[in-house]
Amino acid sequence: ENFEDIYTLNLDDYNNMTLASVSNFFNVVEDIVFGEVPADIDGEHIDSYKVSELKSKSSIELSDADWYDLTTYSREDFNNLNHDALAILSQVMVNSGGVAEENLAQAKNAILAEINNNYTATKLDVLEELFNDIPYYATLKVDTEATETAKAKILATVTPVYRTILKGEMIVSKGQVITEEQYDILYLMGYADEVNISKIAGSLAIILLVLLGITIIYMRTFCKDKYRDLGYMQILMLTVLVLVILDELILSVTVSPSADISAQIGFLLPSAMGTMLVATLFNPNMAVFFNGIFAIFAGILTGDVQFVLLSLISGMVGAIGIIRLTERSDLYKTALYIALINVIAIGAWGILNRTIWDVIWVGMLFGILNGVFSAVLTLGLLPLIESMFGVTTSIKLLELSNPNQPLLKKLMLEAPGTYHHSVMVGNLGEAAAEAVGADGLIVRVGAYYHDIGKIKRPYFFTENQFNGENPHDKISPTLSALIITSHVKDGVEMATEAKLPPMIIDMIAQHHGNSLISYFYQKAKETDEEVREEDYRYEQPKPQTKEAAILMMADTVEAAVRSKTGATPGQIEGFIRTLIKGKLNDGQFDECDLTFKDLDKIAETFGRVINGMYHKRIEYPAEKTMLAAENKAKTK
Repeated sequence: ENFEDIYTLNLDDYNNMTLASVSNFFNVVEDIVFGEVPADIDGEHIDSYKVSELKSKSSIELSDADWYDLTTYSREDFNNLNHDALAILSQVMVNSGGVAEENLAQAKNAILAEINNNYTATKLDVLEELFNDIPYYATLKVDTEATETAKAKILATVTPVYRTILKGEMIVSKGQVITEEQYDILYLMGYADEVNISKIAGSLAIILLVLLGITIIYMRTFCKDKYRDLGYMQILMLTVLVLVILDELILSVTVSPSADISAQIGFLLPSAMGTMLVATLFNPNMAVFFNGIFAIFAGILTGDVQFVLLSLISGMVGAIGIIRLTERSDLYKTALYIALINVIAIGAWGILNRTIWDVIWVGMLFGILNGVFSAVLTLGLLPLIESMFGVTTSIKLLELSNPNQPLLKKLMLEAPGTYHHSVMVGNLGEAAAEAVGADGLIVRVGAYYHDIGKIKRPYFFTENQFNGENPHDKISPTLSALIITSHVKDGVEMATEAKLPPMIIDMIAQHHGNSLISYFYQKAKETDEEVREEDYRYEQPKPQTKEAAILMMADTVEAAVRSKTGATPGQIEGFIRTLIKGKLNDGQFDECDLTFKDLDKIAETFGRVINGMYHKRIEYPAEKTMLAAENKAKTK
């Protein structure tokens, strides 16, 4: 460790550079001072000529007086000055045993001190300027071969000293001054090497680009609607960023002097929070995909496979828990499931690796806190995300589907027939949406609210006419059509006032599109041949999404089929297909991305659900006997 390198005298660079610079200077001066003067220079201008030549061709700067004095030197004086300069240089750089690279500054100072002590006037100025100007090269250099040979001989006589470092052993604590022994350990383990920031940054950039590329491909393939929405892409990036920052903050905390116990903080990384957010804002399938990405980040930040495994496990539980979510409070149940699975997984991993129980208990505690922490963060971030990006989460939709919501409660009390119809439409629409890969929850909630505008004039709609009277019999078809179409506009106004999500308001506006109110149109034509069809159409946009189109079909089918009593299942399905074809031919689906295959599946699903809802009730023998007895009694 304390071995010194072996140096040898090496004059190659010194002779070629340092010594040559001094010799070149005196050669130039000699040629000018003692050389021939051009014939055109007269006697009284010779000295001026020589001074001018010295100033232009010499590498050093002197006063005119010094240059002039130098031109008056005899050959003997000049040779003595040259000899003295070379002697001083050789004495310091060579005869003293040589000068190493790191001692060149001291050697230069020694030469200048020697000159100042022994010379005055012009000689002092010339030599001082010269030795300040020349380059200095070492005359003493490391003999690599001799040094390595000597080291090998010494190492052959040294007995190796071994030190065992256990996994998880604390080498040095944060803020502690590193000792020489600790530094040696860190160096041998690779932690004291010089960090190449550019290589690390480049590697991380490649990993991030690969993950980003995979994410884009996944979303373009499986989440096309969300992929085109910049807001949702921003939410994804924000979720990843928040999770990584939280992971870094958690890992920066030292909870115990014991390295094993302190390392258990990695079990607190809230990957489940990320998957629950993604599952709520997008869907559980995407949450499972992102769970893998969150686990990769956990591995990068911790470098420990146990935290990667727990990240995968807890994140998967979080994604699955969201599937059964019916309200915000259900997140707490998911937190309990995450905590329970974490405890089991951490305990099993600890036993498998023969970890001491004191450490396992701490890990289990962090696993429990992980579940609680993830749920609390999810609950706290969801409203913030909803507000910042104007998105509607599945939890928000579930809350809106609660019958105790003010608008639904008012609909149930003031227009019970419409409320019942809306619930039936919701059941129909949800089943059809799931059959074609649309969002069933959006359709169901949209169905619950699609007819809230009927609250203003409930008795003008047949489902609320319980006493048999129809107010439309007393007014003109034109006024009837105006009242019927106004329920959409009224519904949009009421929904906007109640601050319902934009997607629900859009479904209210689009659930009739610009359909024709055929009953009143035909009734008007019976009395007036010049009836304008436009006056009997809804003035609203056509369905823009699959969900809005499914709601339109479910609304039409439920209302029409309810009146078809005694029809067979086949007749009902045929009637359903006729109704859907009518909407298709009317151009109501021109602006949404439904396919003919989707329409076929929707019709099939409607038929199955309706035949289940309106099946003919079985009449049991006991009931038949009672009915027969009642009829017999009535005839007497």
